[in-house]
Amino acid sequence: MFRAALASIAFSLCLPVLAEELRVPLPGRDDLVIDLPAPWRAQVRRPHAELPPSVAISGPDAKALQMLITPIWPVGSAPKAPTAEELRALVQAGATRAQPKAVESDLPLQDLGAPGKTGYYFSATDRAPEPGGYQHLTQGVLGMNELRVTFTVLINGAPQEPTAQALELLRSLRREPAQASR
Repeated sequence: MFRAALASIAFSLCLPVLAEELRVPLPGRDDLVIDLPAPWRAQVRRPHAELPPSVAISGPDAKALQMLITPIWPVGSAPKAPTAEELRALVQAGATRAQPKAVESDLPLQDLGAPGKTGYYFSATDRAPEPGGYQHLTQGVLGMNELRVTFTVLINGAPQEPTAQALELLRSLRREPAQASR
């Protein structure tokens, strides 16, 4: 189940980035700024210029931690911030899809608890991971004004510490004016 989530990370264009602060340009919008823990690595992937970028992040051991972050903005002339109910419904739909293959009998939604942002997530353990797949999944969405930032965290091994680090990274996401040098 979780190997399929990792497969969605693959895109044709990859720009490797090694930094503590990663700026992800969003055309016509503020940059998305990600504070990466020092040993983590990231690649910004944009298959087409008009589509949102995705950021693939790996921990020091890529087989132990993979993360995908995708900011999605509304289409149309009037940007509208997603409501808490809309975000919660998106995450609930993901939990419902993950439930049949999860060890847990219930996948409750958790509030991300990010100041000034609205976000929810769930965590699941794959009862029969595919060879090369991941055993633990945390998935959700974060509202940052008109942006919906989707995220998937895939972990092998003890999930508590890397999941906590990934959730802290998500809580620290911010938007800053685009840099003029682009």
